[in-house]
Amino acid sequence: MANNHIVGIDIGSHSIYAVVAQQKEDLLPQIIGVGFARSSGIRKGVIVDIAEAEMGILEALRIAERGAGIKIEKAVVNIGGNHIVAHQSRGVIAVSRADGEISLDDIDRVISAAQTFQMPNNREILHVIPREFIVDGEGGIKDPLGMKGVRLETNAFIISGAVPYVKNLLKSFSNIGVEVEHVVFDTIASAKAVLTKRQKELGVVCLDIGGGTTGVAVYEEGDLLHTAVIPIGGAQITNDLAIVLRIPVDLAESIKVEYGSALASEVGKRDVVDLSYLENDGNGTIFRKEVCEVIEARLSEIFELANKELKKIGREAFLPGGVVIVGGVAKTAHIVDLAKQKMRLPSQVGFPREVEGIVERVDDPAYATALGLVFYGIEERGERKDGFAPSIPSFENSVRSMRKWFRALLP
Repeated sequence: MANNHIVGIDIGSHSIYAVVAQQKEDLLPQIIGVGFARSSGIRKGVIVDIAEAEMGILEALRIAERGAGIKIEKAVVNIGGNHIVAHQSRGVIAVSRADGEISLDDIDRVISAAQTFQMPNNREILHVIPREFIVDGEGGIKDPLGMKGVRLETNAFIISGAVPYVKNLLKSFSNIGVEVEHVVFDTIASAKAVLTKRQKELGVVCLDIGGGTTGVAVYEEGDLLHTAVIPIGGAQITNDLAIVLRIPVDLAESIKVEYGSALASEVGKRDVVDLSYLENDGNGTIFRKEVCEVIEARLSEIFELANKELKKIGREAFLPGGVVIVGGVAKTAHIVDLAKQKMRLPSQVGFPREVEGIVERVDDPAYATALGLVFYGIEERGERKDGFAPSIPSFENSVRSMRKWFRALLP
């Protein structure tokens, strides 16, 4: 695969999205291939059956390869699930140079020092994201390179995942002959694709409503402030419909997509859904309002749980940038109106930022994570051109890879 091609693969509980982009210097990434497949062997964001997961990944990759006209050999991939946890850490070092000027080596060492805490053997660090640097007691510094001081500190945001799930992910790609360039927490990738620098400065929460889970990422003053994973997603809505309406799951999914609304009050009491239009052997009708009541109840629960995460950090109803919703469920009618009601914040559906090429294929909130992975890969390679050592999959704790991630978050 040519070096200027970047591939992002979003492995979700319901769907797998692959995006191939071509990066030309000083130009927007050009999307040249897109692949999609239904996933299996993946539950609540993690691989539980490697063989089944590989089948879905291969299908999405082959479709993307045909469109792009290339053989995919490397990719940036996501990881999700409620095994992902985040917490704060602090690193402190003495500046090494005699003249007190802070060097790249000092920055790498203080980031490394932030990792020196006891962690269970079954967990791996995915990202170490410095939120600020402190030079001789003066905080709020974004990049201390070249500054003078004796003592350098950092307050870092550390995101970790369960080792078995990370290894299963890497093994799946190794088995199909694709090298994993980077492993990225999926909600952060989605935020990278849809959030603007201004939103991150003002304070914003990105809600990535996937098939099995909902990711939460809160930004303020340009920094990642909080992350969480809610163990509820679009699949739970489908299952609820199947149980309440006593219909097959596949039919429930079709009804959700075609006739669903996040606000039952916006649907007429006499509106009906003719099942024969959705299924060859289907018969009878159901009231659309009943469908929407189920959807509204489950989405309300997701927003309420997201609010609890904001309350933990004192940001409930207090983020001027509002709520940005991504994922396939974001296309549900009136979901923005329900989010405004439940979270008491400005709300919008997040569409991926500007790209070129086959734009119509990816101008969809469901592609936010895959495109965010592409942007991540582009930024990593851009840093590499500046002289940084090539980074390895982020779970292996490359300090320089972490620093590049930090630079990518700067406003």
